[in-house]
Amino acid sequence: MIIVIVLLVLVLAAIGGLGAYLFLGQKHAAEAAGGGHASAEKAEAPKKKEKKEGPPIFEKVEPFVVNLSGGPTAPMLQLEMQAELYDEAAKTNFKAYMPKIRSAVILLLSSKSEEEVASPEGKVKLRAQIKRIMNESMDAAEEEPVESVLFTSFIIQQQ
Repeated sequence: MIIVIVLLVLVLAAIGGLGAYLFLGQKHAAEAAGGGHASAEKAEAPKKKEKKEGPPIFEKVEPFVVNLSGGPTAPMLQLEMQAELYDEAAKTNFKAYMPKIRSAVILLLSSKSEEEVASPEGKVKLRAQIKRIMNESMDAAEEEPVESVLFTSFIIQQQ
């Protein structure tokens, strides 16, 4: 009877040891696979800059006056806006790229019809397009120095 109890204890200890080995082995393998995968993701993902404390940084853009698309009787759009920039370095860079930015924005605005820009949804879409164009014009592929675009005046005038 003692032999049976000793054998039973040894079998239970072996099963417990095997279970612990498998459990810890899977956990270790998951950490190794996940740790290696996470570090690869960190290496591939662009680093986000931490937001500085203090008020936002804005740069006023000279007004745009363009003919909207739609032929000789198409209305004119007068647009004033400000760009919210990430930091002072982005503001300096924004000013340096201003001719390229203005050209790209004029091309975008003059390609729009009155129907596209008159609705609130159209204005929101236009803001997103202008922000994208500004960042692309500044050759900012991964980072976004222009955080948002704010319209301060938006007038559609019939000719």
